[in-house]
Amino acid sequence: MVTKVKGSVSAPPLHFASLFRGFYGRVARKLDLDPSYVSRVARGERQSEAIEAALAWEMKRIMAQARTNHNGANHNSANHAGAKKKQASKKRN
Repeated sequence: MVTKVKGSVSAPPLHFASLFRGFYGRVARKLDLDPSYVSRVARGERQSEAIEAALAWEMKRIMAQARTNHNGANHNSANHAGAKKKQASKKRN
């Protein structure tokens, strides 16, 4: 059954997935833990108030960044171009 939602729902920004990339790793580095343990806490397999608080903080940071860059105008593609150049030079060597 499909439920209708009042109001407008917009699609997430195109770079939204890239904002989440490394989510557990960033939290793990901040707390000096293994990312797999952070993911276990996130999935509810383990409990840790410190990790849950760090996950919530990081999620708020990502959501704020997504609101600020909602149109992708500030998304820097220079890193992608640099990566392509490195790959091309590796192929030549």
